[in-house]
Amino acid sequence: MSEDEDKLPEEVDAEEARVIVAKGRAKVVDIRSEEEFADERITGSTRSDPDDLGGELEGDPREAVLVVCADGERSAEVAERLRGDGVDATSLKGGFEAWTGEHLPTAPTPDEEYEGPPVKIPGAVESKGDPEDDEDEEGDEGTDEAEVDEGERTEPRSSGTEDEERAERAEEA
Repeated sequence: MSEDEDKLPEEVDAEEARVIVAKGRAKVVDIRSEEEFADERITGSTRSDPDDLGGELEGDPREAVLVVCADGERSAEVAERLRGDGVDATSLKGGFEAWTGEHLPTAPTPDEEYEGPPVKIPGAVESKGDPEDDEDEEGDEGTDEAEVDEGERTEPRSSGTEDEERAERAEEA
């Protein structure tokens, strides 16, 4: 494969951009405003001023770059300028609007809750109620809130710390 065949095309559609991002073939540089970038962005992208991309491209000058703007117009101009400087650069046709229009994944905003499949954490045990329900009421001689049915455990424990805490609470009761 020749060097030219390895270069990115001048412009890519959203699906082609997704493949480039997934394969790590290019650094994603978002030139939208700070507010737009903070609101929603392509996961792993960095935000840069379109007139000052030098800091984003430090290191290997041959590193490929996918430039993203809101609608694809400014990013096409910036990618063309970068190609003139010898950088392997492409732009996202239709911009970030095309990316979200295809329902491709984005990084959640800081005030958004994660929506997706449950995340399993090694050693974690699933909670069975509200955190307020976990506190024993004074004088309650019923069951200890720390008791866990061993059949419900999703992962083995990595330390005996929980067992020690359970024993201390049982002695206090």
